[in-house]
Parts: sequence; structure tokens; C-alpha cells
Amino acid sequence: MTLGRPPSLSVLIARMGEAEDYERFVALVRELLPEREQEILGWLSPNEQIAAFASHFEDRYFPLQDRLRGLADGYSDVTRGIPVIPLGISCDDYHLMASDWRLGLQLMTYLLAAPNWTDNAARVPIGEACAEDVPEDLLRRVPEGGFPREAARLLRGTPHEGLAHWADMLECDTGNYFLDLSGEYWWEDMLDWEKGVVEALTQEWRQAEAIHAKAIALAKWLEEDPPAHFQELLNFIEGRQHEGLGIPPASGAEGISLPRLP
Repeated sequence: MTLGRPPSLSVLIARMGEAEDYERFVALVRELLPEREQEILGWLSPNEQIAAFASHFEDRYFPLQDRLRGLADGYSDVTRGIPVIPLGISCDDYHLMASDWRLGLQLMTYLLAAPNWTDNAARVPIGEACAEDVPEDLLRRVPEGGFPREAARLLRGTPHEGLAHWADMLECDTGNYFLDLSGEYWWEDMLDWEKGVVEALTQEWRQAEAIHAKAIALAKWLEEDPPAHFQELLNFIEGRQHEGLGIPPASGAEGISLPRLP
């Protein structure tokens, strides 16, 4: 980077073609990263300026989308709205769970009822994937439609509360902006750049990290010994469900089966 030099040709061209967006970009730098203005605007191309802005922004606030690091189409990629990273689980994500997601999350997902936008059939391949690491007799103890979200919520405040958070995450109903926003819809819900909004999102990101960490911690614990830990978690859920809802624990009784397991 060279400071104190006239703008490069690429910056001048960008200014002429995106004059309004360039001015908005400069205003963002001055409002959100005033002490970095000279450094950011001293880079010799729009992409370098945008990448520098993203890097320093993330150090202070929250992560932005990777495309801002050398792949931006212009200043408008930043100025048209805050390019947040959506963490919500989309329909495609759920249907790829059996093949693309880690075992611990597969096991947690199979324990739970399918999200309200799909049906029980979507759980079948997840169950089949889980059967590679957990005995079928344990999987058959899970109700055919999975434990209801209300049962998962009974695990809050326990060592297994990650499952309660995961149940909310599957429904994109955590109350957290990042965790409830999926990649399918983020562009329809872009937020305008305002200092107050940025500060609020910074707090939301920290909350999202804490919630996500609890879910991943449970997933990792399940992966340490899938059969034993899955059984322990099942026993715990059944006990909490029986005490909290007055419903007998799920078992291998009639009417409960695991569809299409080999």
C-alpha cells in the first residue's frame, strides 16, 4: 500500500462510474472506522479498499461475506446493504444433512422432529446415515417423528442444552438475527448501514457464537463415543420428558419404527 499518492486509474474510473456509491463508501469508512480512513482509501484499487475495509470492520464489529476480499464487483457490493453472513439452516442444508454434515449434528437432528416446513420423510436419510455409527435398536427408541421441540427445550440449563439450541436453529427460530437468517433469504432482508444497526448486530453476532458453540460442543461430545453417548442423551431426554411433560419415555413399542433402515 502507498499512502499520500494520487488515486490510481482504477479508483478514478470507479469514482466516475460509481460516484454515488464511492461517496457512500467513504462515508461508511469515516463513520465506522475513522482512524483507518487514510489507510483504507490509500489502497490503489476499489477491491483493495473494500478488502481493507472488511478486514478492519471485522476486527471491531463482526464478520462480513468473503466476496469482499478481492471478489467485489464494486463499491455497491458494500453500500447497498450490510453483507452479513447468514447462519440459518436452509431447506437445502437440511436435505444435505445426511451427506454433508458432521456426525454429531446428524445424530442431534435425527433426535428432533423435522422443521415445520418439511415432513418426516426428510429424516429418513439422516437416520440411515446415523445407523452407520449407532446401533439400530438405539435409533428405534427415537419417536418415529422425532422428539418434539418442546421436549428439547426441557434440556435448557442442563449439560445437554446444546440440543435445545439446535432445535431452535433447525427452525430458524432462535430469536437471533444471524441464526434465523438463511442464505436463501439474506439478500431479501439486507439491512441499511447505520451505526446503531451495526452496534446491535455486533451484539447479535456474539450471542450467535455462544449459541452455536453450545450446539457444536454437544455434537463433538456425541462423536467421542457415538453409541454410548447417544444412549446417554436418549436416556436423559426421556427422563426430562417424563418429568416435564408427564409423557411416558419413548421406547421401541408398537407404532414406533425407523423407516427404511437397512
